[in-house]
Amino acid sequence: MMIVDLIDEVDFKERLIALGAPVKQEQSLAEVQSSVLSWLQLYPEQVSFVKDLCVEMQKDNTTILPEVSKVMAAFV
Repeated sequence: MMIVDLIDEVDFKERLIALGAPVKQEQSLAEVQSSVLSWLQLYPEQVSFVKDLCVEMQKDNTTILPEVSKVMAAFV
């Protein structure tokens, strides 16, 4: 049995919440994207942290669900 590291919607939201982003688990990914982009406009000092998070997840040997990857691309 092979175990694959996977970043899904829940993992992605948890990581954004850990950064302090105004994200809730019940939000859709489209709502998350909108909320985070608005938050980054209000708090531009957070941009590098969100970008670093996304880049780090992309560099790891993990599988990222396509819909999560699409939202991450908006932050990088």
